[in-house]
Amino acid sequence: MSDEKIPPVQKPPQQTQTGQAHPQPVMSQPVMSQPIAQSGPAHAPGASPATGASPATGASPATGASPATPPAAGVPADAAGDGARFPRPVTFGQPMPTGQPAPSSTATPPSAGMAGAGVAADGSETRAAGGSVPFAAITPVKVPAQEAIGQEAIGQEAIGHEAVRGTPGQALAGTGPEGASRKFLFLEKAIDAALSLGKGKTDKDKTGSGASRGGGSPGKPDSDFRRIALTGYAIIIFTFGIMGGWAALANIDAGVVASGVISVESKRQVVQHLEGGLIKEIKVREGQKVEEGDLLFRLEDTTALANRDAVRNQVYAGLALEARLVAERDDAAKITFPPLLLDHPDDPVVKRVIADETAQFNDRRASITGQLSIIDGRVDQLRAEIDGLDRERKSAEQQLYFINDELVGIRDLALKGLVPKSRQSALEREKARLDGVVGRNIADAAKAENNIGEMKLQATQTRQKFIEEVGAQLLDIRQKLGDMREKLNVTEDVLRRTEIRAPRSGEAQNINPRVFTVGAVVRPGDTLVEIVPQNDELVIEARVQVTDIDNLRTETSTEVRFPAFHSRTTPLILGTLRNVSRDRLVDEQTREPYYLALIAVADTDIPAELKGRLRPGMPAEIIFNTG
Repeated sequence: MSDEKIPPVQKPPQQTQTGQAHPQPVMSQPVMSQPIAQSGPAHAPGASPATGASPATGASPATGASPATPPAAGVPADAAGDGARFPRPVTFGQPMPTGQPAPSSTATPPSAGMAGAGVAADGSETRAAGGSVPFAAITPVKVPAQEAIGQEAIGQEAIGHEAVRGTPGQALAGTGPEGASRKFLFLEKAIDAALSLGKGKTDKDKTGSGASRGGGSPGKPDSDFRRIALTGYAIIIFTFGIMGGWAALANIDAGVVASGVISVESKRQVVQHLEGGLIKEIKVREGQKVEEGDLLFRLEDTTALANRDAVRNQVYAGLALEARLVAERDDAAKITFPPLLLDHPDDPVVKRVIADETAQFNDRRASITGQLSIIDGRVDQLRAEIDGLDRERKSAEQQLYFINDELVGIRDLALKGLVPKSRQSALEREKARLDGVVGRNIADAAKAENNIGEMKLQATQTRQKFIEEVGAQLLDIRQKLGDMREKLNVTEDVLRRTEIRAPRSGEAQNINPRVFTVGAVVRPGDTLVEIVPQNDELVIEARVQVTDIDNLRTETSTEVRFPAFHSRTTPLILGTLRNVSRDRLVDEQTREPYYLALIAVADTDIPAELKGRLRPGMPAEIIFNTG
């Protein structure tokens, strides 16, 4: 049977109530590719095997046609009559032109589920008793292999149902005429879905069949389909060819992606206190804009002030002593005090130390001057003695001159006996005495000169001893002054730190909750507030995986995007890789290693709509252009 062609069957016109016939629309269904499975003659009891028509209808066994019969009892009139409730007869293959008689052929025995219905050779319907669903008579046709699938499905469906006749109860249960109509609707949809895979072949068969029967132009639909298919193939080949060539030849940039946070070049400034203390005054609030040097907090300064004053007074006293000793060393007439003392003329401590050192300077000067004056007086006395001895010596020498001249005459006279010997002896004694006086005066003068030298040496020694004493005191006080100056700097620094000021201009954040109360205790090293600097260059700290570090180089260009903003409306920001950590770091929480990269973003590269919106701590995504 698979090698024979089945022409389409046209349903005869349906009779209206007035007895006039009008054409009935015909539903065309594609022919299945498999032959109808034959599992044996399945037909209603009493049906003729030759025609598949029930004897109750009075159909002729030769033609399989029977006149129309009224519906059986219990079947609705609309289901048995006008076909409004049940689907119209289904015709497999192409529809016949209106008015052409169906070709004469031997009727095919109906399969299961189709018993009790048939079509005569002239195309008229036959119905089984009980109101069975009408179905077109099937004439053996030659169908392709693909189109037999639907017929096999129809045959298998028909095997499960021996007849479509039944009672109203059977219709409600799906075994009567209504149940059969639902199955035919399901079959139509199943056939449409099964033939969607072979649409091209089916369209070709339909086109050829229509051309042979209806007189249309053969092959035109097939050529249209071929042209559309070739155009689609060309578009696909061209598209994938262009994409493949671009992928093979295009220079695609490579990149490294990392995540980071926004920071500033000078980092966040943490304000702490070294010694701690008690809060005396609070001058800052959370989020307040501050300038560099503005007072933020003031601590109690009583102890710090007392320590500073004590050390400062010691420094004042040491400076005054140093000035006096320098004046004594240089044998100056008065003391020249340093500017540190002279700049505080109203300070009582300064006044006191200046007065004390001045008095001591005068006393010591008077003492040393007195000692030197005594020595000078003794020297003058010795010089006077020397002068007296010189005069006495000269007088004795003059007397000796006269005696020696007188003795010359006396000796001649004494020899002649003109004068007594006693006179000669007296002159000789006087001459010896005068010679002794001259020698003694010379010795005394030399002794006096020696005493003068000793007095001068004593004066020099006295002066030297004083200078040495002053020098030792000066060295000692200068050493002490060095220590006292250091202590003064420390105490002044401690006193200055009682006034906690802003290290940079910026915004105050994260104020310590402990410092909101006057009198609160601040422990050494406690963080009081953080200052986020303003007008600093924007820096992004990114964490780069250790596997990507080899691809990064200094001055590499980067693209920065901010997930906190809308990605479609927020533009990218260009940056430059400034520095990468020399060694890897380890996250304290996750223990994952990473390299810290610093990306600098110039202020000119930040779009105007983002200025003022970027804040330190915001997340960022960085793409490093590495190729």
